[in-house]
Amino acid sequence: MAPFHGLVSELAWWRTSPEMHLAEGESDTGNVLGFVRGLRFSVRLIYALRGILSHTNLEVDWGHLLDHQNHSFSPECDVIIHRRGHEGRWNGHAYGEQVMDFRFIRCGAVVAVISCKSKLTSKSSLDAAYCTKVKAYVDTVFLFAECCEDVSVEALRQRATAAGYDGFWALYGLDSGTLQDTPDEPGWEDFVQRLYALTQPPNKEPAH
Repeated sequence: MAPFHGLVSELAWWRTSPEMHLAEGESDTGNVLGFVRGLRFSVRLIYALRGILSHTNLEVDWGHLLDHQNHSFSPECDVIIHRRGHEGRWNGHAYGEQVMDFRFIRCGAVVAVISCKSKLTSKSSLDAAYCTKVKAYVDTVFLFAECCEDVSVEALRQRATAAGYDGFWALYGLDSGTLQDTPDEPGWEDFVQRLYALTQPPNKEPAH
């Protein structure tokens, strides 16, 4: 689980460090915006999953899904796990510095989409409409949060299931009072097993 421990070490400091809280409290312009936190988390998760799945036939990117006729696009997908190849690419060149590498991927090649959230709490809204829209293109949509605050992972997992997601995990729990982070190692193990299951061919009915 080294990739996930690395993510916690890299990301949690921006939430738990007293210096960061002091800096954000003193200046609005110094705040690390929620959108930036979420984008950084999804990008770092993509890198981690590329390593975990490197020995499989799957790739991990972000972008849009295309329908079978290439006529319509899904909502933007934070993480797309798919068989190798893509239909289009924005700013993903083989030369120079890449600012972004956004892929357009046929839905038939996709095995799962992961929606990423920076932080979830007991009051957070889980976007059921987004899940429904993406499921028009792909069967499996997971939800993964960098951290959960003031609520148990199991409670959020039940809400995610009710919203239509096929699984929910969090990188770590966060105590808002002590700013203590608690890595969710059992959850990571379960998540990786679900990913490996995606690499297996579907079961076939026995021949008669």
